[in-house]
Amino acid sequence: MASKTRKPSAAEIARREEQLEAAHEMLVAKTAALVTSEGWAEYLAFAARFRQYSFNNTMLILIQCPTATRVASYKQWAAMGRQVRKGEKGLQIFAPMMRKREDEKTGEEKRYVSGFRLVSVFDVSQTDGDALPDDVARPMLLDGEDPEGLMASLIKIANLHGYLIRFGPSTRGENGYTSPSEKMIQISEGLSDAQRTKTMCHEVAHMLLHCDDKALTEDAMLHRNVAEVEAESVAYIVAQVHGMPTESYSVPYVAGWSNGKPEVVAATADRVLKTAKRILEVTEADAEEAAEELVPA
Repeated sequence: MASKTRKPSAAEIARREEQLEAAHEMLVAKTAALVTSEGWAEYLAFAARFRQYSFNNTMLILIQCPTATRVASYKQWAAMGRQVRKGEKGLQIFAPMMRKREDEKTGEEKRYVSGFRLVSVFDVSQTDGDALPDDVARPMLLDGEDPEGLMASLIKIANLHGYLIRFGPSTRGENGYTSPSEKMIQISEGLSDAQRTKTMCHEVAHMLLHCDDKALTEDAMLHRNVAEVEAESVAYIVAQVHGMPTESYSVPYVAGWSNGKPEVVAATADRVLKTAKRILEVTEADAEEAAEELVPA
């Protein structure tokens, strides 16, 4: 007979709440000191290495291990062929607690975040084992020109979906970002034409794939990782079709966000190919129309 899940005692619940409160208090104190000192530059450099984590979790990692470069759970490291060394102390971060409930309108069972708990992760320096893909290669910004008309077509697609395009300074070291709430895509200044257009395609892919995606997964970090793999894969395909090579950027980017797992990339194939096709239907039609206009009557 299957055993019933043991409910935590009142003392255990109180102890967990105290742990969360203590972690939050430490976070608030460190943040207050950081934003009023030269440490802000330290944080920005540190945060660039942890894009998939929330501000709070990035701060917690920084507080506990300022030299951290890449963190994952014990099981995640094992899946990547690395073993956490005996005696290493985990870094505590917040993780969502997921519950199921029936949707009153549709009757479907859906998952929702019911709260947060502290979980342990470990920095790569606390592990031994196989080399990681992005230990060897990191995304390199593209140089050179972009295919004529491709950027205009991508802007057209965004506009058709009600999104405005803004070119402005980078605020967090990003090449671009998409804001569903503002219906806006921003592309950072100072990029080459090729990088600017590739980034625009990446953000348009996010717009089509993820901006109306309200789904929550049990592992929020995995959800972000898959979204980045999908968006960059779409950008890679569209760029390739238009004769713009992006391997030096796209391949390390996808390898990093997929944790070097081909099966993660493969699992996104259906959504990636359908989205790339949607974009290419517009970009190639625009290119054909432009070519016809150049032919003498």
